[in-house]
Order: sequence, then structure tokens, then C-alpha cells
Amino acid sequence: MLTPLDIHNKEFKRSFRGYDEDEIDDFLDQVVNDYEKLFRENDKLKEELARAQQDNAQYQKLEKNLKDTLLVAQKTAEEVTTTAKQSAQELRDNTAKECQNMRREAELAARQMTADAEQKVRDAQAAYERLTGERSAFLCRVKAALESELAVIEDAMNHAPAETAAQAAAPATDEQAAAAPVQEG
Repeated sequence: MLTPLDIHNKEFKRSFRGYDEDEIDDFLDQVVNDYEKLFRENDKLKEELARAQQDNAQYQKLEKNLKDTLLVAQKTAEEVTTTAKQSAQELRDNTAKECQNMRREAELAARQMTADAEQKVRDAQAAYERLTGERSAFLCRVKAALESELAVIEDAMNHAPAETAAQAAAPATDEQAAAAPVQEG
């Protein structure tokens, strides 16, 4: 590619009947100036293009990083959601099992308490029946002892002389009168 300096330094051969040198030099100066402007503008555009390409590469790299980050964040969010759902389900399952275990334990405890209470009732009934039986037996023994003593007294009275029996009956009547409450009329 020609440079403005190449155009400026170009020398033409001279001939006898050639073009006017001043006109050619003026035209060449004008071409050099225009070409130099275009050359600088081309260099400037090349630099701007290189910068734009570099910026574009950086933006593309940044965009790729953002996409990768977004994908990682999306995968992480999905994993966190999945893990949270699994944890929640496991927690629900464990809680349900614990509730069932607690219910079973409570039912067993209630059954045991009911069985203990029923046993205490049976024990109390047995003790009541035993005490009732002992009371009846005791009363029967006391009655038998009293009847035996009464029989001895009656036998003694029947074998005692008649006078003594009348005297024995009289004080008993006096004692009965003394023991009776006084009634006011």
C-alpha cells in the first residue's frame, strides 16, 4: 500500500513535450494531502475497530461469565429447593413416626395405669371381703362366747336355790330402773 510519503517523493522522468511540472506538483500535493487524511483516518478507524473488538471481546467474556454464573445460581437454587423439599419430607416423616411412637407409648401407659387401677380395685375388694369375713367371724365368736356365758349363767341360776334367784332378780330390776332415763311428766 502506498503511503503519503511515497506519493510525495515520487519523481517522474522528464520529457520534451510533457505536462506542466507546476501543475503536476500542485496536483500531487493535493493528492498527498487527501491521501494523508485518508491514511490517518484509516489508521484511526483501525485503532477504533481494534478497541471496539477488544471491548466486544471483554463484553462477550463478561456475558459468558454472567451466563455461567446464572446457570450456577439456577442449579444451586434447584438443588437448595430439592434439598429443602427432601428435608421437609424427612422432617414430616420423622415427626409422624415420633407422634405414632408417642401415641403408642401413651396408650401403653394408659393401659398399664388402667390395669394397675383395676388390680387395686380387685385388691381393695378382696381386702373388703376378707375384712367383712373376719368381722363376721369375730361377731360369731363374740356371739358364741356370749351365748356360752349366758348358758353358764342360766345353768347357774337353774341350779341355785330359789331364794337366791329371787334376790338376784331383784337387784337386776333395781339396776335396770337406775339405768333407765328419768322421764319428766
